[in-house]
Amino acid sequence: AEWQRGGWGVSLGAGPGSLSAASLREEPLCLTLLVSSGWRTVRFSLVPVVRRRQRLPALEGAQLTPGFPAGSVARIIGHGVDLVPASTQLWRTSTDYLLTRLLAALGALQGHRLDSLSVLDRVNHESWRDGGRRAGLTFGHLKTVLLWACVLFPAPEDWAELQGAVYRLLVVLLSCLATRNLPHFLHPELNLLQDGGLDLNVVYERVEAFASQPEASLRIHATHLGRSPPPRIGGGVKALLQLPASDPAYWATAYFDVLLDKFQVFNIQDKDRISAMQSIFRKTKTLGGEES
Repeated sequence: AEWQRGGWGVSLGAGPGSLSAASLREEPLCLTLLVSSGWRTVRFSLVPVVRRRQRLPALEGAQLTPGFPAGSVARIIGHGVDLVPASTQLWRTSTDYLLTRLLAALGALQGHRLDSLSVLDRVNHESWRDGGRRAGLTFGHLKTVLLWACVLFPAPEDWAELQGAVYRLLVVLLSCLATRNLPHFLHPELNLLQDGGLDLNVVYERVEAFASQPEASLRIHATHLGRSPPPRIGGGVKALLQLPASDPAYWATAYFDVLLDKFQVFNIQDKDRISAMQSIFRKTKTLGGEES
């Protein structure tokens, strides 16, 4: 069988340009599609998907927050859950499509949500992972951090300025690294930092160093070198970042507003948020030291 469209040939056979089911015996399970046009051959990995209706309590909860466009979460819930092959006999749940749709919904809002994700992805690859030569955070980790940050910081003014938007992701990421727990956005009982083979202490140090003095990692060329501003924070902030591990109530906007204030990027004028932040700050003063 053969299909022709726009000069591209796709055939079912054994040679280039063929669709082969042999890769279903490999890991990960997928169909291999070779598409050829003249001298060039492109390989695609096609993953079989079965869609199933399934409740997602975490996503339904996100629908109640103003962090996502009105109506978008309900439409995403209506898609259902994808099942993809885990072995020749078992299937597993995949949330990749749902998370991609959530990110697309955030991209429809004004502000620097996706821009902040792009900045940290570049810093992660070039600085924290040394151009990809060291193990470290994945893009999936950073996407999850952005989704949580959008729930914790739903106000448009949180994302109006790029530097402030980046620090919204940084304070969430630092707290997750300090507590060694990054909850899956749709299944919060799952920890994305578990069993990843990561040295979380090393990763934390790199992220904290960037958050304290980001200028060096953001320089593009040697001619941009110059005197860096003083560190935004002193030592000891890790004790404050670890609070959600002992009391989940700290996983709230007011607590992260305190962290933003520590990094000198709290620029919100809302009186209720300021009052809530000050209340949390008074509770943390028992930590002691200049960072309490």
